[in-house]
Amino acid sequence: MVTATEAPSEFQARVVAAQDGDLGTYAKAVHDRIYYQYQDVWALALESYNETVIVCPPDTYKSTTVRDFVEREIGKNPNIRILWLMNAGAQSTKQIQAIQQTLEFNNVYKAAYNVCEDPRAQWTKEVLYVMRTREGADPTLMGTGMNGPYQGLHFDIIIIDDPTEQEDPHSPTTMEMQRNKVRGVIDDRLVEGGRIVVILTRWGDNDLVPTFAEMGFTIIEMPIVGDYPWGPTLDPVRFTEEWVEKKRKKKGDILFALTFMLSAEAAAGNLILREHIRYWDKDTLPTTALNLYVGVDPAASLKTYADHSAIATIGLDLKTKIKYLVDMWCGRLETPDLEKEIVNRATRMAGLRGVGLETKGFQLSLLQGMRRRYSLPFVEIPYRTRRTEMFKIKAIDDNKIGRAMYLDAQFSSGLLLIPKNLPLVDGISLESEMCSIPHGKMDDRMDALAIASILAEAAVPSGMAVRLRGF
Repeated sequence: MVTATEAPSEFQARVVAAQDGDLGTYAKAVHDRIYYQYQDVWALALESYNETVIVCPPDTYKSTTVRDFVEREIGKNPNIRILWLMNAGAQSTKQIQAIQQTLEFNNVYKAAYNVCEDPRAQWTKEVLYVMRTREGADPTLMGTGMNGPYQGLHFDIIIIDDPTEQEDPHSPTTMEMQRNKVRGVIDDRLVEGGRIVVILTRWGDNDLVPTFAEMGFTIIEMPIVGDYPWGPTLDPVRFTEEWVEKKRKKKGDILFALTFMLSAEAAAGNLILREHIRYWDKDTLPTTALNLYVGVDPAASLKTYADHSAIATIGLDLKTKIKYLVDMWCGRLETPDLEKEIVNRATRMAGLRGVGLETKGFQLSLLQGMRRRYSLPFVEIPYRTRRTEMFKIKAIDDNKIGRAMYLDAQFSSGLLLIPKNLPLVDGISLESEMCSIPHGKMDDRMDALAIASILAEAAVPSGMAVRLRGF
């Protein structure tokens, strides 16, 4: 819209930008809205793929981005037919009304595109018809709920916007109805060569994302924290690491993992189940001194800097045999700095009984070197084999699946407790990391926790000859 201070040449420049620029340029010219870098990625996807699912956190302007896309598509081709579906009809009509306001009253848009209401068909909250050369009853734009009256109509573009509500995945009947609607009705409304765009937030592992994946859709997942070209979060300015941590505490770790990190597996768990994880607080922590055991999972090699190293400290109550995770450190350090971190932590601990690492390759070399340089109770952790089982030697599995199963058994039996709200690492909590095994990207903290736990467990007195030793 032209302002009192805007010169005609400036207005014309905005009109040209709306006509010829990309989607972000259109949004700036028509709505004076500046896109974040992640919105430019969505815009590229909207224009590049015929079957696309954009999975992103809530309140990231996904509907706004798609609304810009729809407005521009109508302007470029008044013959186009677009269906906008949401879980409920009242939600979609808000999008239709917003688009109607642009088509009718936005001066830049009206100057850029020759779009006007078809006098033969009255506009409503649900349906818009513009002047076009196409004949037929199919509207230019229709907004309705998933169960709306769109059967029998045909569309060039179908927008499916947040079709699943938070409660829906708890009902197998509701989700089966949604899957049947997508496969049996909505897909048939699309003309040959048409485009389906899905934008949604995840609410469970049985939501519609697996269905769209099975149908061959391109799935674009953009969690709030990730390895993005522009920084460590979806937008480093808007979503700072402090903002992310605050949001995690408000939402709770399960809901945060699901909706903001887009990890349905982390929300429920695979080998380690969320419902098995148990916690301690200041009221349940023993007042007696705990024996401390440290488990270390260093980065994979001497040359690797990008990988994480992790140090877990377990406190063992010999009376109850319960193990308490009292400290967890995770970060990226080169090997000499990691050695200093391990030693500095270990030398400050009263009641330290053991510092354990694995017994292969780089880890073994690191342990042997530190053992020569420092007077600390370093312990080599053997791997589970027939021999260790035969001689009742406590040992750790040489794979993440076995370690996850071990930790799940410890949690479910109440023998291992962790504190709440440990710091996130790359947006992922310790719980989410553990519950994502074996499909998650991280396992460093889980490995360190498993090493510390098996080290402490080997120190528990028992009636049987149980020991831990290296080879």
